[in-house]
Parts: sequence; C-alpha cells; structure tokens
Amino acid sequence: MKKTLIAAGLFSLLPAVAPAQTNINIYGVLDTGLVKESGSDVRMGNYMASRIGFRGTEDLGNGLKATFEMEQRFRLNNGNLTGNYRWDEKIRKRLGRDDDMEWTGYANVGLAGPWGSVRMGRVMTMVAETFTLVDPFDQNGIAASYSVNSLIHSQYTDNTVRYESPNVKGFEIGLAYSLGDDKHGDSDEDRFVRRVGNDGFAISPRYRNGPVLLLANYERVPDSDNSYRWDVGTTVELGNLRLSLGYERSIFRLDDVVTGESGNQTEWLAGLLYRMGPHQFLATYDRGEIDAGRYDGHANRYAVGYHYDFSKRTMLYSSLIHVDSSNDRVGSIYNSNGTARDSLTGIQIGLNHRF
Repeated sequence: MKKTLIAAGLFSLLPAVAPAQTNINIYGVLDTGLVKESGSDVRMGNYMASRIGFRGTEDLGNGLKATFEMEQRFRLNNGNLTGNYRWDEKIRKRLGRDDDMEWTGYANVGLAGPWGSVRMGRVMTMVAETFTLVDPFDQNGIAASYSVNSLIHSQYTDNTVRYESPNVKGFEIGLAYSLGDDKHGDSDEDRFVRRVGNDGFAISPRYRNGPVLLLANYERVPDSDNSYRWDVGTTVELGNLRLSLGYERSIFRLDDVVTGESGNQTEWLAGLLYRMGPHQFLATYDRGEIDAGRYDGHANRYAVGYHYDFSKRTMLYSSLIHVDSSNDRVGSIYNSNGTARDSLTGIQIGLNHRF
C-alpha cells in the first residue's frame, strides 16, 4: 500500500514538468559535382560534405536550455561515409586496417544559458571552425585553404567538453578539453596509443564588432605526442566585399604516421569574396611550407571561384585552382588529390542544396 501511495505521489509531480518541450530541427546538405585535376581522371566529388542532422533544444526554465546535435556525413555520389583526417584513422592505416568510422559528424549533448553553452561528446575542433571563418571558400572543395592539409588536422574531436561564451561587447572565447584514448591493452594499437597518448585542449578568443572579425586559436591535438597548432586571422567587410588574412602553424611530433617524419608546417592565406545579388566571386592565395626531413619545401596555390544562388537553399558552384610545389613530395601533401606532382591544375563544378 505504501509503495502504491509513493508511486501515485511521484506521478502527481509529472504535470509540473510536462510543459517543457523539445524543439527538433532536421537539417541537411546534398552536394555533388565533377572534379578534374592533373594526374587523375574526372571524378564525382563534393564542395560541402553531404549530411543529415538532428538538432534540438528543450527549455528548462530560468533561461536554461538543454541542447543536442547528431549529424552523419556521407558522399552523395556513392553513399560512403566521409573521412575526417582524424588521428585514429591514421593509426588504423598505420596498422594496416581500412575499416571506416561509423559516425562522422556531430554527436553531443549540453546546456546553454545566459552564461554561454557547454557541449559534451563529439564536436567540431576549434581550429577547423575558426579558420573556416577566414577562408572565403569556407574550407570546402578543391579550393579549401591549406589548413586542411595540416598533418594534424582533424575536422572533429571525440570525448570532448567544449564551452562557448556569450558575446560581451564584441568579445567571445571558446574553450575545449579532449580526453585521450588512454589504452591499457597489449595490442599493437594499444601500445602505440599509450606511447604517444595525451589529452588535448584548445582556446580560441575572438572579437566581432560590425564589419571586423579578429580571431586566434591554440590547440593541442589529443593522442599526438603533444603535437599542436595555432593560428590567427581577420576579416573585414567593406560593403559587398570581404577581405581575409590568415596564418597557421602546426608542430607535429608523431614521426611514424603519414610522412614518417616529425616537423612543422606553416600556412599564409589571403582572400576575398564579393557579393553582387545572387552572384559570388571568390579568390584566394595560399602558401604552405613544410619542414619534415624528406618532406621539405613549399607550395603556392591560386584559386578563383564563382557561385550562383538559385535560391536561399540551392547554389551552383565552380572553382579553378593551380598549385606550384617545390617538389613532388611536397605536392603529395598539398595537392587536393594527393598525387605526387610538383604542379597541379584542377576545376570543380557542382550543385549544392541545403534543407
């Protein structure tokens, strides 16, 4: 009898919390087109990674909200999952494994309020998110800035707690902490991760005020033998014209992944984007330098692009690039198709739809 009364009492409390509702937004990108580059046949590729996602909030009262996001990324032309330049992918390749990740986009839950927001789980890395703000091509397609060619680039990071502050008189700050894999087994992968394992963290101060954006970022990559990246950048809006400048430096210490060498990379980026009604004209100059034993040299890339917005959701895009590298080994890192050539010319055209 007592148990029945207790249960009835608990259920009587439910109406008090029932009015709180979850608002769910289903979103996505469908994108594919054609790419032709020196050293490779015509292929189907994308400007933005195709994806489908679910994003939602629940009002908890007193300005507090619960948040969540789940997103899966894939290639529209064949249905395969997209790569993310993650350390664990490189570890698998080093060990001769070719299994794909089962989840390639966001997967996190958190809280948001007047004090900012906290997310836990799988989130975008700050260095990828902030440098996207500087690149007129938004880190997309064959014209994406050389930031994506950093040997320690990761689009997403797992096992992460990330905080974003509110904008206070133009100033914002982002903080993130990522747990390493912390392997304790006896397999080759376990011993490898244990030897080079470390937790990761990032800090990203930004200033946004009217037409001016200033940003900086420092990130130590998890499970990378304490490899790190830092960058600075700015954009200025002058009417329909946006000018961009960026600089990034990567220090990679994990000498038996990708190149077999430890070393460093730098990138300089200058770009512009001009809007005229539904028309967008884009141009960038990228210079990448790498100092890693046999991989020693530089690459210059010139890119122009044209976008036409059929609507707010559908866009026709095109890009033309030319890369001039100091040698073919450097070219294999900075060429968008990975071919060992000291020069490359490429063109991309396709259709992008967002919903």
